[in-house]
Amino acid sequence: MDFFDRDLDLEGQRKQVEQALALMSRQVDEMDSKIRAFLADRNNKPHPRHLDLIEKIQAFRIPNSISTKHLTVLLDNLQWKLHYSKQAWSRVWEHAEKQSQKHPGASNESIAANPASDDGSMRQQSKAQYSVDTLWEIQQEKLRAYGHTDAQETKTEFKKRMIQEYKKLNQEKKKGQEIIMTFDADSHQCRLGVK
Repeated sequence: MDFFDRDLDLEGQRKQVEQALALMSRQVDEMDSKIRAFLADRNNKPHPRHLDLIEKIQAFRIPNSISTKHLTVLLDNLQWKLHYSKQAWSRVWEHAEKQSQKHPGASNESIAANPASDDGSMRQQSKAQYSVDTLWEIQQEKLRAYGHTDAQETKTEFKKRMIQEYKKLNQEKKKGQEIIMTFDADSHQCRLGVK
């Protein structure tokens, strides 16, 4: 991972690695509250993007040229912290999914907050694009939570299906209704509906 300034001396580079590890450790600590906030209010809270943080930490490497025992221990500690946090996040997520199955509609994700209009303004289209990407991430997390590792559809197929379902429901919905997403455990797919 090339995140440090190569013009710095050895100690400066080591200090940068130590600071990067400390930052990622704080991000792991903060992620717990972000996940809980998102699961409590999916309509108004941003997706925590914890998978990006997990990937970033798992890919982190200390270059051999600046590696020390101290830095290696810090990285090991961070990896273990991530391991246990990941388990806790999975349990919290699974609990939220079970609660949403007991109380359907309680934690459904609304995607009608920023629908793309037919006039095609770039700002609204980019918000709609983010929304579809977020839904894709949510579907992937739900599949993992249910233990399904085989890909049912590609991201492109998912986006196409979501856009088609959204357009159809957007035309059919009545005033005051909003388009929501639910996870269908039988088909292993996220589906759109109106509420």
